[in-house]
Amino acid sequence: MAEIERARRQSPSRSILTPQANYWEEDLPGRDEEQTYKPQLIRLNKKNDTWMEIPCYTNKSWGVLWFLLAMMTAVIATFICLGFSAGMFFDLPFLLMLLFALFIFSSFWWFSFRAVMYSPRWTPIRFNRKRQKVYVYEFQQGWNPWARWPVVVKVFDWQDIYGERLFWSGRYTFGSQLVCAVCSPGTHQVLHRFPVTPVVGDIRMVWAEWSHICQYMQGRGVPTTPMFSDHPASWTPEGHQYRWPEDLDRESKTAP
Repeated sequence: MAEIERARRQSPSRSILTPQANYWEEDLPGRDEEQTYKPQLIRLNKKNDTWMEIPCYTNKSWGVLWFLLAMMTAVIATFICLGFSAGMFFDLPFLLMLLFALFIFSSFWWFSFRAVMYSPRWTPIRFNRKRQKVYVYEFQQGWNPWARWPVVVKVFDWQDIYGERLFWSGRYTFGSQLVCAVCSPGTHQVLHRFPVTPVVGDIRMVWAEWSHICQYMQGRGVPTTPMFSDHPASWTPEGHQYRWPEDLDRESKTAP
């Protein structure tokens, strides 16, 4: 606990990056600097001498989504049963109102179903130390349940990346999170940010994760065993977990 308190006292009041992230707490040591904290990943998918893949889990309220799914199913069934029992399917105004209500509730139902069954519980991030590049797999879930939710793989140069620790103090999300900021080359102007870890209760887990990533990309030896070897349960069918484009899948796992 002493090291946590010491870090808080020494941390500057503002980030060197612009714009500063919401919930920013501290800038982590530079990617090429000496990492003083013991390296260890929270979880690890695969690592070799060329590339390393880590999972970025999301702090979703999966129980809430299942509850909404059950509620919407009950509401839709109730609307249909009431329509049949009242014999109002031949009443045009009632029929139009019923169809509109069914469309609204069906949209909520389909959104919850897709969010539970077809959005990945976690997304992979690959660090290729031979190419000095980072490959971020993003599942872009939208608000429209009837539209396609695409997968985008973004590629960044490691030299443009800075580590940040955010602190969330909400009722349901409380703790620290490691986020990487991608800056315009040679500047501190942020172009993009992406999360690396979920929100965790111990800030030392964030320090250890960032230290491990930096030392791996520096070509130094790092531990092969993560903090946790288990993987939280997922309802997403395996075929929908990953859809890497073939060219980027090959590039992210090979040397130049």
